[in-house]
Amino acid sequence: MDPGQNLHLLFFPLMSPGHFIPMVDMARLFASRPNVHCSLVTTPANTISIPGVDVITIPFPDPTITGLAPGQENLANVPTSDFNTFVTALFHFRDPIAALLRELRPDALISDSLFPWSAATADELHIPRIIFHGAGAFPLFVTSKVLSHFPIQTPSFTIPGLPHDIQLHKDGLPELFANFQMLQLLGEAEAASYGVVINTFRDMEPSYVDYYKNNHRAWCVGPLSLCSREGRREEAHEVLSWLDLQPEGSVIYVCFGSLCHFPPAQLREIAVGLEKSGERFVWVVRREAGEDEVKEEEWMPEGFEERVKGRGVVVRGWVPQVSVLRRAAVGWFVTHCGWNSVQEGAVAGVGLVTWPLFHEQFINQELVVEVMGMGVRMWEGFRRIKGEEAAVKAEEIAGVVKRVVGGGGGEEVERVKKRAKEYGEMAKKAVEVGGSTYEDVGSLVEELVARRRERSVAGA
Repeated sequence: MDPGQNLHLLFFPLMSPGHFIPMVDMARLFASRPNVHCSLVTTPANTISIPGVDVITIPFPDPTITGLAPGQENLANVPTSDFNTFVTALFHFRDPIAALLRELRPDALISDSLFPWSAATADELHIPRIIFHGAGAFPLFVTSKVLSHFPIQTPSFTIPGLPHDIQLHKDGLPELFANFQMLQLLGEAEAASYGVVINTFRDMEPSYVDYYKNNHRAWCVGPLSLCSREGRREEAHEVLSWLDLQPEGSVIYVCFGSLCHFPPAQLREIAVGLEKSGERFVWVVRREAGEDEVKEEEWMPEGFEERVKGRGVVVRGWVPQVSVLRRAAVGWFVTHCGWNSVQEGAVAGVGLVTWPLFHEQFINQELVVEVMGMGVRMWEGFRRIKGEEAAVKAEEIAGVVKRVVGGGGGEEVERVKKRAKEYGEMAKKAVEVGGSTYEDVGSLVEELVARRRERSVAGA
């Protein structure tokens, strides 16, 4: 290999919005560096045009092999009951990825953690595999500590050795903890991989970034929503025009990510709570997939949208969340605490109202509220939606919305707002020349270039 040619990085994201979007952003981030060429591999239904990045498509495994319906190539389009079927189908990518690696011979493969087999596949070809987890340093650190104390015997517990006193709940641990075989595969793959890239910036979670860097070969590449969307032509959406007409900080944005599944009873309580609050809001209601579909007449209060017209907007489907959060009118964000949403809220400098649902979101909530101090809880104690009942009632929702948006929260809410704005400033500095993320990205590029040069000299 000619040591003078561009460094070639191959990205292989999980087909799920929360993982796919940041990896697309990461590919654009690395491609913006001099002498770095990036490719991204995905399936036909997930193909996307990425300026400066080559997109390579490979077929999704045949439905007769996977057991999935035709076209179900993204977790956002897969019913909850087929989640494990989808994850199992990912193992069928091993041979196509191996063939692609042999053909392209990239200088590194950056693949999602849920492709654990890619570590051995890359190693066989002497290509370093770098893991993208989709989570931050805090949840990665905390979950590793929880695993070392497994099995957990009590409903709630604290983990010794954390820089902060964090209360966790057994029923709030990631669902993956119930799959010991998969956890073992992920652990073995991480041990065999070259390193980890994390969508975070040091000032967001300094104690936990330092821990990770002291115990792993790791680089911070976030906040990715800021790094690579900066300067992108803004997506057109009617909700942005509406927000531009509202007073600064007067709107609460309510969105629970791309994979949440609320029962009709909970959706109705949210609607009634937002109406009772009397405050301005934008509420994004996800369109369900397949058997998870909830018909609107099952939950939408009669005449709701007419009664809140002018101060409330219901969006069915997708919104450009990064652009929404950056609008001056948005002061608060009710979030499920998915890692991308936490990052995007921090970048925008808006206060978070936490409403975790699954995965590592209950752990992320502790970071937002107890460590960062930029959020308030929708409820105190532990609570989780189970079955068809509503976990959070309209009166509670209305009360919290009034408290944060309506000015009834006093000094505590003001502290949260101030802290949120501080994180927004720190995020911008992290990606500037000389910032912590800027330096980490450069460090990884230099290390991979040096590795390629050494192998070239050795004739490998």
